[in-house]
Amino acid sequence: MSIIGEIKDKVTRYVDVYIKLFKVDFILRTSNVMGFIIFAIIGLLLLLCAAIFMGFGLVELFMAVDISKLGAFFIVVGIYLLLLVLLIACRRPVTRFFASGIIRELTRGDGDEDDE
Repeated sequence: MSIIGEIKDKVTRYVDVYIKLFKVDFILRTSNVMGFIIFAIIGLLLLLCAAIFMGFGLVELFMAVDISKLGAFFIVVGIYLLLLVLLIACRRPVTRFFASGIIRELTRGDGDEDDE
């Protein structure tokens, strides 16, 4: 009977480790997706707000420097494109930041199980 009990304990531990591994893999994939979604929403919101107010202010500034209205708008569009390139360049660090926060939140209650 003790051999069967040992085999049962080993199988139970193996299944438990496999389930925890699946859980960690699921959390990793989910957090990366959620981090990217949060990054996209925040980026779009900030870009929209900044674009509206900065655009009008820059057009007025360039028109005050005796640049035509059309030229001022083209300059502002160039600045928008530069900001878009910077946003895309900083995508990975921001995504990792949010992903690590989500992982921390999803695994916060697991520390108690390891102590037992």
